[in-house]
Amino acid sequence: MAADLLELPAAVTVRSYRSDWTPTLGLTYAAVVDPSLPLNGERHQSAAWNPLAQDWTGAFPEDITRIRRYAQAGASAQ
Repeated sequence: MAADLLELPAAVTVRSYRSDWTPTLGLTYAAVVDPSLPLNGERHQSAAWNPLAQDWTGAFPEDITRIRRYAQAGASAQ
C-alpha cells in the first residue's frame, strides 16, 4: 500500500524496546487511507485493521488511549 503521510508527526517518543538497549527516538506519522484496501504484513509481523472501539494488545498499552485521542481529534477537525 502506498499512502501520503500527514506533514507533522502524530507522536514523538523516547523508548527502550528491550531492557538491555539504549533508548530510541521514535517519530510516528499518520496517513488517511481507505480501510477497504488490503494490508500486507512483514515477515513475522502480521498486519490488520483494528477498530478503535475494540481493545487490542500492544507492546505499549498506554498507546491505545493516545491513538484513540489522536483519531478523535482528527475526525473533529474535518
